[in-house]
Amino acid sequence: MHGRRSLAVLLLLFLLIIPVAPVTITGRPETVSNGHPLFVTITSLPDGAQFSLLVEATYDVSPNTDFQFQMSQFKMPFSLKKGSITATLEGTSQNRLEVKKEDTIVSVSGKSTDGRFTTTKSYDITAGTYDYFRLSGTTLPSARSITTRFQVTGVKQGPVDSEIGFMVDGLPSGTITLAALVDGTQVLYKTIPVGSGEPPRSISQPSTTGPSVSQETVSFTSIDETVKVRVPSGVQISVVEVPLPAAPEEMQVIAGPYAIVPYEAVFSPPGEILFSTGTTEAGNNTAVAFFSGDSWTLLPSMVAGNHVAAPLGKGGMYALVRPAGTVHTQTITTKTTMPATMTTVPAIQMTAAASPTQKAGLFPAPALTAVVIAMIVFGIAKRK
Repeated sequence: MHGRRSLAVLLLLFLLIIPVAPVTITGRPETVSNGHPLFVTITSLPDGAQFSLLVEATYDVSPNTDFQFQMSQFKMPFSLKKGSITATLEGTSQNRLEVKKEDTIVSVSGKSTDGRFTTTKSYDITAGTYDYFRLSGTTLPSARSITTRFQVTGVKQGPVDSEIGFMVDGLPSGTITLAALVDGTQVLYKTIPVGSGEPPRSISQPSTTGPSVSQETVSFTSIDETVKVRVPSGVQISVVEVPLPAAPEEMQVIAGPYAIVPYEAVFSPPGEILFSTGTTEAGNNTAVAFFSGDSWTLLPSMVAGNHVAAPLGKGGMYALVRPAGTVHTQTITTKTTMPATMTTVPAIQMTAAASPTQKAGLFPAPALTAVVIAMIVFGIAKRK
């Protein structure tokens, strides 16, 4: 009897100390041709994780012509609860998003503003094979290339190991960038050449203002246009809104967080990240914060009206924060030729509040507690 009890305890102890497998996401192949498939392989993705997949295509076009890019036979192996589908197009004048699954077609169309169009549809994304996700429209009269961004996000439910796959359709040459994030952490960032592999011409207008007057810069904007990032010319990044991993101690997040991917990107000279608070004054105690590991760092921030700017040295997670309990209700209703008052907030290191998402490891806290209890029980049983 004592032997069986001891064996059971040892078995429980062995199961508890098995390392939790980390989530891995890979994309293939290394290059692809129009009409051929792309695959995103996912392993150890638990239910309840916040999953985001961004597919960004950039390719050359002729001015004032029709275009169409679609991901055909899109295989979605799991469901995304509280999900959304977002499409952003740059370098266009007219736009249309269509999603077809079996006999159902959902479509959204509209005109661009300053050559940019964004639309978001919020609903649960069910598992299965979609006939296509199609982005089409008309390019600007001045367009030399366009960028289409397609993002799905939501709370994952389904198999732990799976594979997303789709056919590239309507893209003779250019690049496709895949970015996958789990609970705000970058797990995949991969740029795949399409066709000839020649890089498409940039649609971003160079600027000699910003981080360095001696080097040109290019700008990238978040889907909701809350964040604008300016980095040295020749750098390719994406801005993705992600869930909040943990709040800074005694601070509240008022915008974001946003992931600047790839996380491993380093900008030299430093770029700039600019948050907009819409029609609300930002307030002098508002600052941009950078999240790394389990702590936040308040960056030296410049506040001007409803904009807050900070230097951008590398990729990662950024948010706009202010002290908890601070309330701002003042709105901007008039324009003035007077220069805006600018306030600098110094950089400060803060430890984040406890994260609601437990990180994988050899001895997670609950497992370690169970191991200790099992050892005590085993000791008692042995003495008896």
